[in-house]
Amino acid sequence: MSKLVMRLRGASSSAFLRGVAALMSGNALATIIPLLTAPLLGRLYAPADYGVLAQYMAPAALLAVFASLQFQHAIIAEQTDRGAGGAVWVVLVSTVAAVGLTILAVAVLWLPLLAESTVGGWFALLPLSVAVSGLTAAGSFLANRNRHYGWIAQLQVIQVLTSVGLSIVLGFMGWGANGLLLAYFLSQLVLGTAYLWLLATLGDTLNWPGIMQLRLIVRRHWKFPAFTLPSGLLNQTNMQMPVFALTLLGDTAMLGSFTRARQLVLLPVTVVGHSVAQVFRREASELYHKTGSCRELMLRTAGGLFAVSIGPCLLFMAFAPWLFAVYLGPAWREAGEIARILAPMLMLRAIAAPVTTILFFAGRQVLDLALTIVSTTLIAGGIFFGWAVVGTATSVIWAFALGYGGIYMMYFGVCFFVAKS
Repeated sequence: MSKLVMRLRGASSSAFLRGVAALMSGNALATIIPLLTAPLLGRLYAPADYGVLAQYMAPAALLAVFASLQFQHAIIAEQTDRGAGGAVWVVLVSTVAAVGLTILAVAVLWLPLLAESTVGGWFALLPLSVAVSGLTAAGSFLANRNRHYGWIAQLQVIQVLTSVGLSIVLGFMGWGANGLLLAYFLSQLVLGTAYLWLLATLGDTLNWPGIMQLRLIVRRHWKFPAFTLPSGLLNQTNMQMPVFALTLLGDTAMLGSFTRARQLVLLPVTVVGHSVAQVFRREASELYHKTGSCRELMLRTAGGLFAVSIGPCLLFMAFAPWLFAVYLGPAWREAGEIARILAPMLMLRAIAAPVTTILFFAGRQVLDLALTIVSTTLIAGGIFFGWAVVGTATSVIWAFALGYGGIYMMYFGVCFFVAKS
């Protein structure tokens, strides 16, 4: 951790370091809690239970992309606080519309598809997930703009405590997959309520701007729904493709092992990365617009993230099957084998993900969309080969890991050139 701070100190302001420290503390707690409770949860729930949860979260994640139409990026991009407040209202109006459309879609698909699925009646709560996604986008980006990093960190911890605590209680009650789903929904409800409160506390900057002002903001930032939205949708589709492929193969237990392995391996390598990403987006944007370059900050940030993430990556590659079997229980050894495959790819994600925000504030949404289309083609081709030709769950996971590893390196190289105008 100290290596990261030293690398950033040479090119970053104290405000950057304070922001990273605030978010890092919240992310650290939000990471430690699931890791400490994982042995208990691993013995209360089977891999198939987590597979059912993944089958709900995959479509919920896709719908979440639509909630804000990606106008949350306009909250950062606006030059004035009044404009940022107007962008928040654009996000909220978009979210209301997205919730209405989700209710309609669930009603239409209920009898022919959703009611008899493994997830069943829980799909009726998809509109709640969409609403929380929109509120989170508006609240977190506004808090980020105002440098309220402590609030963001606290809300992360509250959500994790709610989800993990309820999962344990319901696990002891023998609820199985329903326990995981209920805990997930209640934690979302808590998060949505918290972000509503956060927006209310910043109400002096959120006066209703009027329809004309909203139209001006939409026109000024039309590239976000035109290019960032399809790019975000394709990115999320890429991440969820293994879930859909494993579901089609009918291997719910392998799906649960995959999602749990991805989650647990991702936790330690992104505890710093997520914190840095939120602050990097703000500080690099200011640096880029003032000086025309944020390349030095990008390289120092990436170097620090590599120093932090290489250790956990090597640890998982060497000992993941044994670690999962001992820590989570014998039923999770297969998840350890999957973690070994995913570890290098997730390390590359931790390094590359923060710097890809350069594409947004540099106005390169068209380039981002082009890169995403290339990425989707590669991932879809690889996973289709693993699913349709080889026909094994392991081949699907290998295709996903190798494809995304190459994609993250491609994004990093492109952002290196974009970082200097």
